[in-house]
Amino acid sequence: MPSDRTISPRWKGEFKHFKTAVLDDGILLAGFDYSGKSVNVLNVESMTEWQEIVQLAEQTAAIKGVALVSLKIGNFCAGADLEQIHDAQRTRNFGEIEQLVTTVHRLFDAMTRSPKPFVTAIEGACLGGGLELALACHARIASTHPRTCLALPEVRLGILPGFGGTQRLPRLIGLPAALEMITTGKTVFPRQALRMGLVDGMVTSVPSSARTLEAVQKEALVQAAIVKARALCSTSARHQPKQRFWSFPGIRTLVCRYARHKVVKRVRQFYPAPLRAVDAIQRGMRWSVLRGSLNIEKPLLLELMASPISTHLVGLFLSGEALKRGVTSASISPLRVGVLGAGLMGSQIAGQLAEKGCTVVLRDVSSEILAKAMGRIHETQTAQLRKRTILPSDLRFRMLRIAPTLRADDVATLPLVIEAVSEKLEVKRAVLAEFETIARPDAVFATNTSSYTLAEIAASAVHRERCVGLHFFNPVAKMQLVEVVRAPFTSETALARACGLAKLLGKFPLMVNDGPGFLVNRILSRYLAEAVILVGEGVPIRRIDAVAKNFGMAVDSGRPMGPLELLDLIGLPVARHVLTSLTVLGPRIESRDAFLQALLPEGKPPLTFWNSEKENPQTVEESRRHRQTYSEEAGPASDDIILKRLFLPMIDEAVRCLHDKIVDHAWQVDFALTYGIGFPAFRGGLLTWARQTMTPGQIVEDLASLAAKYGKRFEPCTDLSNGSWQG
Repeated sequence: MPSDRTISPRWKGEFKHFKTAVLDDGILLAGFDYSGKSVNVLNVESMTEWQEIVQLAEQTAAIKGVALVSLKIGNFCAGADLEQIHDAQRTRNFGEIEQLVTTVHRLFDAMTRSPKPFVTAIEGACLGGGLELALACHARIASTHPRTCLALPEVRLGILPGFGGTQRLPRLIGLPAALEMITTGKTVFPRQALRMGLVDGMVTSVPSSARTLEAVQKEALVQAAIVKARALCSTSARHQPKQRFWSFPGIRTLVCRYARHKVVKRVRQFYPAPLRAVDAIQRGMRWSVLRGSLNIEKPLLLELMASPISTHLVGLFLSGEALKRGVTSASISPLRVGVLGAGLMGSQIAGQLAEKGCTVVLRDVSSEILAKAMGRIHETQTAQLRKRTILPSDLRFRMLRIAPTLRADDVATLPLVIEAVSEKLEVKRAVLAEFETIARPDAVFATNTSSYTLAEIAASAVHRERCVGLHFFNPVAKMQLVEVVRAPFTSETALARACGLAKLLGKFPLMVNDGPGFLVNRILSRYLAEAVILVGEGVPIRRIDAVAKNFGMAVDSGRPMGPLELLDLIGLPVARHVLTSLTVLGPRIESRDAFLQALLPEGKPPLTFWNSEKENPQTVEESRRHRQTYSEEAGPASDDIILKRLFLPMIDEAVRCLHDKIVDHAWQVDFALTYGIGFPAFRGGLLTWARQTMTPGQIVEDLASLAAKYGKRFEPCTDLSNGSWQG
């Protein structure tokens, strides 16, 4: 229990962002509770207060040690305040950030050197600067709560860990493991963290709903942290990293050289941050932690922070946070969801729902399809078990949450169902009609269609207001975007439940208005269709994909991918179906159906563009056979022309989407394409790239030139020239 003894006048009052209490045994319990935000962040305000707490603890003889906990549910600390960083990037004034970094380095060093132990109780997300704060403590205890995770994801924001992470992490867990965590932004879960020595203990703990010091003190996690602090009070050897073989310069050089090789293989030279992080680690380990942090890490951090790449990445991240805050969402209670259709997408959606704790009724008309779906889900979950990110009990519970069924009545009582049947309009309408005969009055019908409008599917529905689009992208586990499709008749309740479900799955719910292809597929179709046309004209498959990969397409996934590789992933039958459905938009959606039909021989598997990482000779032969039918050939196309033919139509279609009010803002287009199709994030998004590299006049002129050579599909829309999309 908190002590009533007078320790210092300052402890009588609460700080703005921290709650403090001194326990009877002299352990100071500090609760991090950043005021005005749903998560804890490190900025000038919070670090000034923490510095005062550390100094008071140091100067107060009755305080023997410190236990740091979070009073936020599901969040220990989200890291540095990115809004403050983005403001500095936009104003180009980094003075306050530099001062903060210097202060934090000295503060964390004082904690590490303190004779009084600092112990951290980690529950929820412990990210970036939050993990660096924990690393500066003498011990870390983690909760097994499902939302507990640890990561240094700064490279995904175009920077590197700037509060000593490049110096402390290698000394704690070893150079190879630290290089992997820092250069990839990899997330580590409690069991992994315990094995690698990132945390000193792991506790199964149930967080209290009342987030006060008195309430959290009773939690097993906090009790474990207090016990650890007491134990360390009587121990002189604390936070002493072991001497390891990579401490020797020659070994360190070899390990770092290999790390650079892996970075370049994964993201090429598009992102400087991972390579700078390797430099900071290698050079900084020659010095003490403080000297390495101040003399090596800090200058590299400020250099990266001032780059346009980091500005783009931080901006996209904040757009995602604004997207989540900006939608009205409603939780589904109880967490029971139906999935209609157990094909590839249906099984992936069901598996993701089960991972998040939902009870899922997976319904299909075929027992064979259901069996295959359960097999796919089990295989995916078993892969996580092999990686040791989950326990065997987690696997069992997740599989038990999924109830496969052939009976339509089994979804009758559910508050929401997701339709993921085959892309045939008559089938989707029949599924909706059946659902309406059995569903409860307030149940929501969410369709995962990729090629039909919501209006088409719900044309004959009795209660159209319950219909909403919930368009996932493949693969569901990796793609962070979900298009929440709103038709004029869709109710606010249906929208709120759909958004709530997307957020439960950890996705970004982008609200789009109903229309052919919605937003992402409509723009993507221009890119994919042009790639097929280029193949038909005789441009080598390898060259087309190389141009796109050299531009950076899908590099953020760790596997750069060109449009033809993407078509192989999607499957030509699905792609052709989507392109055919989009011909209602006019002659600009041109896919050379005769050539596509040749790649889809009747009664045989569809041809692919690639076969075992080589150009498929059958597809190349079909290209030769159909090439003579095209009259607009204008000689060999240069790489620059190929680039323009692939990406300028996307800009044109994006501006048309803004004109048609599919979405309202250019940043929504940028965000959707970055997280929906892998447009390179380091370019800031499609329209940001267009705005920063070309004038509206240049885009119009280039499209007009392409139209004269290759056809009317390149004719620019009128809104391109007025520049309204640049706002």
